[in-house]
Amino acid sequence: MDSMIVVRPKFDEASKFSYMWAERLMDQVGDKIRVASDLGGSHATRSRVENALKEHREAIFVFYNHGTKDGLVAQGGSEYVIDKSNDHMLKGRIVYTMACEFGKDCGVDTWRKGAEVVVCYVDVVAFTVNDEKLFCRAFNSGLIAYVNGERDWRKIKQIMIEEFNKAIEEADDPWSKMWLRWDRDILRVYAENVDVPESKCFLRKIAVKLLGSKLGWKLSRIQALGWMSYLIGFGIALHDYAHQVWELKGTVISLEGGYVGFLLLILGFVLMAGDHVKWLRK
Repeated sequence: MDSMIVVRPKFDEASKFSYMWAERLMDQVGDKIRVASDLGGSHATRSRVENALKEHREAIFVFYNHGTKDGLVAQGGSEYVIDKSNDHMLKGRIVYTMACEFGKDCGVDTWRKGAEVVVCYVDVVAFTVNDEKLFCRAFNSGLIAYVNGERDWRKIKQIMIEEFNKAIEEADDPWSKMWLRWDRDILRVYAENVDVPESKCFLRKIAVKLLGSKLGWKLSRIQALGWMSYLIGFGIALHDYAHQVWELKGTVISLEGGYVGFLLLILGFVLMAGDHVKWLRK
């Protein structure tokens, strides 16, 4: 049976609702997935979350509460349970969040560092108290679909969108309709062949086109510059070698140190490239 870690701080009016929505989620899926750790209220601290992630290395990570582009907020709101300094601990996991702005930056970083899937929102999440059950149903629908056997995250995102649309139709309050549309449109599912994070970086755009979304986003800027420098240098060396061969015409080329070094350069490149691609695919 799959397991999940549920983190749900509670320290203000808004978080009382997110805390309750997470509890409803656990009740709805509890017969099909084990709650390995329920870190609610005062237990929703950075140290407890990190300990739970170390102990349950394959558990789905679920977070319901406040967030910013820099991370997911801990109990009390003064620090983060997840930010860029520890989001590598989510590598290989499904990360399912209901939090403001996490998908704008830190959620992208989490996915780049190897999270299998990151369900998140790229702006401020809003709801109305009178129709909170409609919002809850839409927020919870993706994980419920996954636990019930759906594994295609494109379909899961569509299920969530359809739940938002149903809620919009059912709501009578115009403010509820407006905020349901808003939440629907800021939803992102960072996963292979679903949502690709936007980037203003020219090198990143090239990497995504050449390697695909997931591999392209795993490369850091330093790695990209290193590879470009290596390949340009390799091209210059190859050009120079070809030019010398052309100049020598039919003359026999002796195995001088430069040629041996060039062959070793080719071998090193092939070995390094193959190993690096294997690492990226993990």
